[in-house]
Amino acid sequence: MHVLLIDDQSTTAGVLRTELPPALEGLPATVAVVELPSRPDAAITSASPAGGIREFYGAPEELARRVAPADVLVVHKAPVSSAVMDAAPGLKLVACARGNPVNVDLRAAAARGIPVVCAPGRAAESTADFTMALILALARHLVPACARVRELGPGAWRYAVRSALEGVELHGRILGLVGFGQVGRRVAVRARAFGMGVLVYDPYVSGQVVRDAGAEPVGLEELLRLSDFVSLHAPLTPETRGLIGARELALMKPAACLINTARGELVDEGALAEALRAQKIRAAALDVLAAEPPAPDNSLLTLPNVLITPHLGGKTDAAPRRAAQTVIRDVRNFLLGRPLENPVRP
Repeated sequence: MHVLLIDDQSTTAGVLRTELPPALEGLPATVAVVELPSRPDAAITSASPAGGIREFYGAPEELARRVAPADVLVVHKAPVSSAVMDAAPGLKLVACARGNPVNVDLRAAAARGIPVVCAPGRAAESTADFTMALILALARHLVPACARVRELGPGAWRYAVRSALEGVELHGRILGLVGFGQVGRRVAVRARAFGMGVLVYDPYVSGQVVRDAGAEPVGLEELLRLSDFVSLHAPLTPETRGLIGARELALMKPAACLINTARGELVDEGALAEALRAQKIRAAALDVLAAEPPAPDNSLLTLPNVLITPHLGGKTDAAPRRAAQTVIRDVRNFLLGRPLENPVRP
């Protein structure tokens, strides 16, 4: 078997490059590495013009020229499009070191009978931590407070300045979680440790599972009306695209905050910008946007009551190693004829 690792210059790909070859020693496989060109100013590409893949580094046509011998393709964020699969006629497995392999055309793989494995939960702990960091930043005005110190120096200690930065305690506040998968459940644990009440909307998770986690299952409208903080943790599907629009934002409390560390497309960004501009909700914290990087004229970039970070939820030291080890186990399983642990269904 010819195992081809695509090094897209990401941290996770670097871990795979170090740990994959020794993990496959003694197995019927040879490992080769294809390096995608390093571009210091490279940004993730949101979508392919041909469709089927998004959020990837590099060009599908460039990769297609270099994958012909692959039986097993191991990637992080390299684009595995239909054309890339066609260029590797012997391809038998795609291993993607992401929790959600959106850079792999799953339908094209299924049509060719090629299994795809991924690393679910690779960044769940990291993203849960980051979600709480955003909630705390909004609750205590941390970003504007730091800006005032840089702007005013010692003047930031004036009573009027400090009073304008008065925040809220999390204890006793209500956190609404839209989605209760691996990240949402970890956020619930953290929120309860802060003394928050937790409401959950997830039509695919039983009410008993939610209650066993110390949270309360509710409908989406009730969650939006009652929550002081609404945090999104749902996957992007045809049903969840634009889940939070003008109608949903209008249901939220004027003092409520929206947090999104899941997928940018869950939110109607135009409606959110209008709600923030009109102060229909107090603030938002967004680690994900519908288009990344955003267009320079994206109005969310200039609003004073929105905190935007450049997709940092999974950017920790632990997540890349966890992702690499997860997919390496399944590559070994495949080579040894064992059941795959984390197959992806289209």
